[in-house]
Amino acid sequence: MRLLVWSGIICGLLLGCAGSNAARKDEAQEPAASAEQEAPPTPVTPPEQQASSPAGEAERQEADVVLPLEITETPAPRDRLVVESQSVKGHVLTLHVRHGGGCKEHRYGLAWDGRFTQTAAGEPRAELTLLHDANNDRCKALVYKVLAFDLSTLRQEWSEKGHGDHATLHLDFNGVPDQSANFKF
Repeated sequence: MRLLVWSGIICGLLLGCAGSNAARKDEAQEPAASAEQEAPPTPVTPPEQQASSPAGEAERQEADVVLPLEITETPAPRDRLVVESQSVKGHVLTLHVRHGGGCKEHRYGLAWDGRFTQTAAGEPRAELTLLHDANNDRCKALVYKVLAFDLSTLRQEWSEKGHGDHATLHLDFNGVPDQSANFKF
């Protein structure tokens, strides 16, 4: 008997819901728009401007501030940081980086030990260390940043050490060969 009662209640509820949905559907229908009343166009972002990921979004961003290059005898990288991409335009190095965090303010810098060396191919080289102070941020969000650094100090030091006014320096970051760029002046 209980089964029969519960079955009736459930069927009634289902029919009542279906009936009220049909009624709402009829109420929601509006007359078709006339030629005079056209809907406003929906803005469409061109594919080349659409971000496929946070990293893609960071790729299109510009750095807020161009930071100076620090000359330090023994630079240490400190907290973990991944270089996604790098480019040099004029005397400005732009780095797209990512790291964990999201709860505290992070500080960034770029240091150089003041020495010019050579690559295995004999090209002039400067080993740069990307500095990152996470400020003990233990949050797990992925943070994407665009950092810009002024490389004019490298050019000035190159000239002062008697190497001339023009060169193409091979820039290595944190000793990782895959993370490198060329600075031509």
